[in-house]
Amino acid sequence: MKKKISITDVAKETGLSVTTVSQILNGKGERFSEKSRKRVLAAKKALGYEPDFFARGLVGKRGNSIGVVIPDIMNPFFASFVVSVEKAAIPQGLFPQIFSINGFHENVDYFIRQFLGGTQRGLILAAPEASQEIVQKVEDQLHLPMVFMDQATTLTSGDSIRIDDFHAGFLVADHLIKRGHRRIALVLPEPLTFNLRDRLAGYQHAFDSHNVALDPQLIFRATFDPEGGRQAVDQIVKTDATAIIAINDDVASGVYRGLYEHHKRIPEDYAVVGFDDVSQARFMTPGLTTIAQPIDELGQRAIDMLLAQMAGDHQDHNVIELPVKLIERGSTKRI
Repeated sequence: MKKKISITDVAKETGLSVTTVSQILNGKGERFSEKSRKRVLAAKKALGYEPDFFARGLVGKRGNSIGVVIPDIMNPFFASFVVSVEKAAIPQGLFPQIFSINGFHENVDYFIRQFLGGTQRGLILAAPEASQEIVQKVEDQLHLPMVFMDQATTLTSGDSIRIDDFHAGFLVADHLIKRGHRRIALVLPEPLTFNLRDRLAGYQHAFDSHNVALDPQLIFRATFDPEGGRQAVDQIVKTDATAIIAINDDVASGVYRGLYEHHKRIPEDYAVVGFDDVSQARFMTPGLTTIAQPIDELGQRAIDMLLAQMAGDHQDHNVIELPVKLIERGSTKRI
């Protein structure tokens, strides 16, 4: 592996001290001779030296990194969201550092220490279960620009971006009820975050609008992953449900597996609907009917809001709500 060129290498090449080289490269070389400045710049070019922005942040100067906190990097939606943030951030000279909670509270404590270390210029917080704690512990000391995704608008710091979860939930349940389904199972995590409570309220509104009862006995709690969906099916097949609403596409993929293991067909035996419209949804067999989130726009808007805060060009606590749409594929049909 090729050795990374350090500022010490540049200093050795020029015969100058590391301090002198550092000051010249950071635009503070006025007190040094023109000969020394040219020597440093020539050595930098010849060696291919690039500054370590992370290290610069550690010694008290914020670099160009931003922190992006997500619940789980293995979740396809959040992996796609990270890509959308990178696509929007990098052309602006910002470099996202990804912090994935992965279900471990000790990770939150570690992230807070990193933020207090002063290497980020701003934060995008997309993990509702951790964001309030992070804000409480770093806000007073850092006053960093912050953008929250899918979280309560009662947060007083930073800006918020979210989708219309209530309308999204309504679209899903309304779609199934209009296709003749009355006994509809829900596969949900526990506890429900702010945005998921809105989504559940949207489901309920659709049921109420059609004078259909949402049976509490058909609400199944599951982990936020394919295994949770697979295990929920073990209980669903014991009921008279004809349709299944999974809280996201990842859980829906587990529902597919569980139904296959029970020799059930989609959509002949059970209709299935997901949420997010991640790339795998259209490749499932049959293709998954789901709610499409505007992932690219979420990333772009989050960066735009962060940049506006950095420039001081924004009002306190802006809130943006983006629309969603239902994508109909082969996993649902009329009965």
